[in-house]
Amino acid sequence: MKNMLDKIKGLVTPKPKQEVVSDKDKATAKGEAYIKVLDVKFDKENPGDGYFELEWNKIFVKKLLDAGYSGSSDDEIVDAWFTGLCRQIAEDES
Repeated sequence: MKNMLDKIKGLVTPKPKQEVVSDKDKATAKGEAYIKVLDVKFDKENPGDGYFELEWNKIFVKKLLDAGYSGSSDDEIVDAWFTGLCRQIAEDES
């Protein structure tokens, strides 16, 4: 009888929620730089109009600052890096 009660109790007792940890949080906890492209948006009528949605951590921004990038905000610093990266890729392709 006790086993049956324990089984029923296990079915109705809420289990603790497992916390979902993002890749960004994992990298930050390890002290690693993190950058990821989350999405790419472009206008189907004018493919030259669009943007990349990026996610990064403060450690990545610090590495960019240490490498000589500058800006008045994290967004500007990452944008300067990404713009330079895109230019470099375009130059390498031509």
